[in-house]
Amino acid sequence: MIDFTLELKKFKPATGVEVGAEDLFDNEIKDITDLVEEMVQNIEETKEQ
Repeated sequence: MIDFTLELKKFKPATGVEVGAEDLFDNEIKDITDLVEEMVQNIEETKEQ
């Protein structure tokens, strides 16, 4: 079995990666579902015209 606590203690971030938790969990960043919803909305608006 994997001991996650031990693995987290051994974890070292990749060199050059400067992303903080606030950047990862910021709601302003679009994820794939936001992009798909926006695309569908654009398609529906185009069909209505």
